[in-house]
Amino acid sequence: LLVETRLGKYTGKSPILNTLATMASLSDPIRRETLFQHISSNPKSLPREKFEKKADSKSRWAYEQLKAFVRYVQQENIDPFAVFGSYAGAFGIAQFMPASIMAYAVDGDGDGRIDLFTHADSIASAANYLKQFGWKPGISRQKAEKAVHAYNRSSYYVNAILTIRDKMGK
Repeated sequence: LLVETRLGKYTGKSPILNTLATMASLSDPIRRETLFQHISSNPKSLPREKFEKKADSKSRWAYEQLKAFVRYVQQENIDPFAVFGSYAGAFGIAQFMPASIMAYAVDGDGDGRIDLFTHADSIASAANYLKQFGWKPGISRQKAEKAVHAYNRSSYYVNAILTIRDKMGK
């Protein structure tokens, strides 16, 4: 929570529904071509073949996330247009992706809802996620790295989280 959103002080400004729908729309050849034409003038842009592979993968992934997001907002009776988060589609204090919410999020404050913009639900959900990937009290650094890596595959991220853990006395 500290690394993701400064304990909830900054949870993102991107509308999640729009973000995921836009990425999912890359399955449409016209939208994909429009995007490629828009970005291809940048010297750092991907070559066409790599762009196509990435667009295929990202659109399928985003569609699955979009479906999970719709299930979540229906389940929790949340206005989908009112949910804002990261440019990649993660939201809440712990920055969960929708598919992870559906699999791992829990009601931490016992109010019968899962609201990842509350600390209790975010903490309980992050703990549940890590537990499912092997985290338990007193685990070795190597096992802790594996559990955190399941959440975020960036070695910088993993090291930041474990440095904080070490400073807090595990």
